[in-house]
Amino acid sequence: MTSETPLGLETDAKDVATLSELFDKAFELFNDLNKTHEPTNSPKVQSDIKRAMSMLEEATKLVSIVDMFSQNETFDEVATENIKYFLLPVFLGMLATKICNTDDRMHVVNVAEIYFIDFLKRVKAYGLTDIEVPEIKTETETESAPGKVRTNAELITEMVNRRNTKLQRYKEQKELESRLEVLRKHLSDPNIDDEVKRDYFVTLIRLYVNLTIEELSSLAAEKPILEHMKRMGKTEMMSGQVSQKRKPAPPTLQPIIITRDDVQKKVFGAGYPSLPVMTVQEFYDQRVKDGDWPDPAQQHEANAKCLQDMVNNQGADDEQEIIQKESMIESDDPEMLKRLRNMDEYKDTHRRGWGNRANRS
Repeated sequence: MTSETPLGLETDAKDVATLSELFDKAFELFNDLNKTHEPTNSPKVQSDIKRAMSMLEEATKLVSIVDMFSQNETFDEVATENIKYFLLPVFLGMLATKICNTDDRMHVVNVAEIYFIDFLKRVKAYGLTDIEVPEIKTETETESAPGKVRTNAELITEMVNRRNTKLQRYKEQKELESRLEVLRKHLSDPNIDDEVKRDYFVTLIRLYVNLTIEELSSLAAEKPILEHMKRMGKTEMMSGQVSQKRKPAPPTLQPIIITRDDVQKKVFGAGYPSLPVMTVQEFYDQRVKDGDWPDPAQQHEANAKCLQDMVNNQGADDEQEIIQKESMIESDDPEMLKRLRNMDEYKDTHRRGWGNRANRS
């Protein structure tokens, strides 16, 4: 009696295999971008940033599809091979801060902030850090709240100040980097112990917790400057009496967090219903709407039409070949007659089945 693997498990295993390869390629490109000496605003670096983000977004979507993380599990229950996926949002946040040549820098800052907060919330939920993560609010929520409400920048600054001093964080970061370098040397060993690999990714996560705090502090300092520049821009437009109104293009960068549906979006991860956070289905539908991905129905119709065209073309080619052959025979074409005689002679000297070992006596 044979045992069969359920179809769903086979699909999940295939998704995880593809996911691991995708993450590793994106991780390699991410590290290359961190080591490059080229200017961040160069076309090549910007192209690589977008390519890395695209791969990491796709990896995030796959993590959500296989439902890898759950609120009901502890960190010890997470498979060693899956620990690296905790880093998805922080990598996306780091890359988002490097995006240049954009008309709406504030939107990019907000997206990066969402990724960083999502990363901190998740690692805190699994007990990898004890940092108090602030609840980030949108501009609409801040404006509609009665009384004086602390801004996101103030909340993040308070979090950073509570997380030791800058000197202490720097010392801790150097210790983590040193430990990481030692552990990294063991990764190339094919017989690497599971605990060593686990320790490597845990150390990497803790390093990025420190880096995330620094990045959030920088973004909090950048926001007032961007808000001031925005106000100055509005003032200049009013003073210049610009009558023509132009509708701003919708931002193309949207945060893709690890969440499978609307319920998970509200409960886990960033989980702010008013923020532009997208589930897997929303992400796919938006890509189809923007024309980046093909519509499934249209793609199926196009494939069916192409297949039918191939069949029709093949039939027409075969018919044309038969007509041409008959025409050459009727006109006693020398080349055709020679080919036919050679074939007859070949059949006389080579009996049917001679080329088949099974028919030999």
